[in-house]
Parts: sequence; C-alpha cells; structure tokens
Amino acid sequence: MDYEIAFDQEEGAYRVIAEIEFAAIAEWVSEYLKDKEAVQRVWQAASLAEKDNEITEFQHGIFHVLISPEGVAVKRRVDMSQAEDEIKAMFDTQSGFFQASNDGVESECGLDDLIDLIENWHDFQQ
Repeated sequence: MDYEIAFDQEEGAYRVIAEIEFAAIAEWVSEYLKDKEAVQRVWQAASLAEKDNEITEFQHGIFHVLISPEGVAVKRRVDMSQAEDEIKAMFDTQSGFFQASNDGVESECGLDDLIDLIENWHDFQQ
C-alpha cells in the first residue's frame, strides 16, 4: 500500500494521502485516529488479529472497519440521496434508469500494511 502523510494547511492537520483503491482507509485514519486512545485501540485490534486470529469491528461515523488476520477492510458510506435529482438531470431523464446507491467506497489492505501505516501515523501524531 503506497501512501504519504502530509500536512494539510487548510485543515491545519496531518492527513494520509493514498491512491484511489486505498482512499477509504486513508480517510478513516485521517478523520478518526486523531487521538492516542483511538490509535491504541486500532493497534491492539491489529495485534489481536495477528497473534490470536481475532476479528474486531469498529463503527466510526460513516466508516465501518473490520480488522482480521487477513487485513483491514474499510467501508465508507456515501449518501447519494441529495445528489439523485442532479444526477438524473445530467441524463436528461426522470425515469427509473438511475437509482441512488449508498453502498459507498471500500478499501482493503493487508495486516502488515495497516500496522506500518498506524506506526507511521502515530509518529506524526506525537
């Protein structure tokens, strides 16, 4: 998993920036792992997955996170109900052709990649 941690001047905070297939993971880490306690919980879940084959689930706002021995899966819900009319207008039709979906975006990476990311993120948070 390729990523970088950079300072966002507009937000005045560090953010994880990753390629599109890892965007949900990067956004979850940037938005919800801002304090030491949250980082510790994820670190502990990753350790339990690695050593004891345990599965841990988190619900952080719009993010559903599943940490398992295989890695991490982060699903980000997207509320398309507000944009449905605008999207239908782009197709110049009001038929049932377009259905808004709230499935969102999902990213996955291996456990080693998650642990590496959390360690680097922890260094920037200190």
